[in-house]
Amino acid sequence: MKTKLKTLLLACLPAWLQRRWQWQWFRGDCRSWAEARAASVGYDDAAILQRAVAAARAVRAGQAAWERDGTLFTEPAVHAPLLAALRRAAEENGRHLAVLDFGGALGSTWWQHRPELTGLTRVDWRVVEQAAFVAAGCREFTDATLGFYPTVAAACEDGRPNTLLLSSVLQYLETPRQLLADMIARDFAHIIIDRTSFARDGRERLVVQHTPPALGGGSYPCWIFDRRQMTELFDAKYELVAEWPGFDDVGDRRVEFRGFHYRRKPHAGRI
Repeated sequence: MKTKLKTLLLACLPAWLQRRWQWQWFRGDCRSWAEARAASVGYDDAAILQRAVAAARAVRAGQAAWERDGTLFTEPAVHAPLLAALRRAAEENGRHLAVLDFGGALGSTWWQHRPELTGLTRVDWRVVEQAAFVAAGCREFTDATLGFYPTVAAACEDGRPNTLLLSSVLQYLETPRQLLADMIARDFAHIIIDRTSFARDGRERLVVQHTPPALGGGSYPCWIFDRRQMTELFDAKYELVAEWPGFDDVGDRRVEFRGFHYRRKPHAGRI
């Protein structure tokens, strides 16, 4: 009853006052990564890993359809634009989907979309993550399809995957453009970026993201990108196949989430 009453009262307030009452995900306007780190309280790495492992176990056991950031979902769902990009990459590679999922936790995207991808001839899903996640993944979740690696180089030792997936990861890196430049130089046939934050006014900023307690809590630096500066990195070697709005809703009108599917141009030279 209290929750319904609060929702009703909030709906009656002016829009600007609603925003004041809602959770503020992005706060501050930091001048450097060091400043953003100093303004963050961080998070309990062990608790986040335990939450992720428990969620992945539940999905594997069929107790949930999929999970994201440790939150379980009982009804199957796919992110349609992302699934379309993955399928297209597979079709152009003889129905073989070979993904390098950078920052992919314990394979959340694979587990969520697995029912829609199992009809392909072959799927190799290689997750590059922090050491603790790699250890947990190798210990409990590695199989003929899913593997975990500490570095991009290690993930490419048995052959470079044809598709790079960067989902909800670039904004949390200290030097995201350097990573993108390095990945572009590796000549992946397809690069898929998803769930990435951009400034509606075009002004790139560095903020502190505060995650609600129900989603694990904690705070950490986060980039709100300039779309033009980000996408122009691809101009020399890649063409844009598709772009889509993200499904993340943080109640901040200054920020939008976007996804992109880039395909390497034929005969593109190295940069």
